[in-house]
Amino acid sequence: MPKILCECDEVINLSGVPSPNILNMISDEEYDEFTGLIDAEELYIKMKTIVKCPKCKRLYFFSNGIESPAEIYTFERHRD
Repeated sequence: MPKILCECDEVINLSGVPSPNILNMISDEEYDEFTGLIDAEELYIKMKTIVKCPKCKRLYFFSNGIESPAEIYTFERHRD
């Protein structure tokens, strides 16, 4: 997964390890399945991948792996 083209036309580079554009997330319920010493690899496998566009802050949420279609969330600005 070297790069993703964002809806704002920004090319998001994912080739660096670790990548500043990739976030990992796990649900509270899934995390509670772990007890005692945690195997980092086992924890990582349970995590969902989120890619964040550095330009527009849009989030691409991959709940079924990076090869699956993403749910896309846009940044909401505060109203005064």
